[in-house]
Amino acid sequence: MKKLLAISFVLTAFVFASSAQVHRQSKGIQKGSSQHMNKKMEGLNLTESQKADIKKIREEQKSQMETLKSSGQSQEDIQKQRKAIMETYRTKVQTVLTTEQKEKMKEQRLNKKENKRQKAEKLKQDLNLSNDQAVKMQSINANTQSKLQEIRSNNSLTPVQKKEQIKALHQQTVADRKSILNEEQIKKMEEMKKDKMQNGDSQKRKFR
Repeated sequence: MKKLLAISFVLTAFVFASSAQVHRQSKGIQKGSSQHMNKKMEGLNLTESQKADIKKIREEQKSQMETLKSSGQSQEDIQKQRKAIMETYRTKVQTVLTTEQKEKMKEQRLNKKENKRQKAEKLKQDLNLSNDQAVKMQSINANTQSKLQEIRSNNSLTPVQKKEQIKALHQQTVADRKSILNEEQIKKMEEMKKDKMQNGDSQKRKFR
């Protein structure tokens, strides 16, 4: 049970982070799945040859997505094949990386996971979430992340369409999240959001 709750709390924190991420993208910084992958590659010290290979793999993936778009298949089949294409893409990218770079990427994932765990513990305390709420947050998170990934990887959508869908996803996530919180928790959540925004503005002013 403790392990289950720990997982639930981690995912609870993650959905809050995911919602913020979706909101940022809905405000105009959505840059497509290729730049999302570029961010993951930061710190790996890719060679020019590796960058060229990954670019080629990405272009191949984009072409496959475009073909899939005009295939006339059902939406369900398209979604399944899109996921398969993305998995093949990730596998091919891995073949370009050195053992050291793969280990570095693994380390980045572990660090990110640990950061989420720490945030989850703080969130649990700040909002005083019940076990039932944590489990429901887990469901919201899974749904949000799945849909966000689909939008990101859907090269058949224009940037404007992606922006619109991401904005709608953000609004739905916020509504779903509030539906499982009580008034006191919602108030606390809004205060946390306000404090975070104010702290962000303060940090920006320091670097002006």
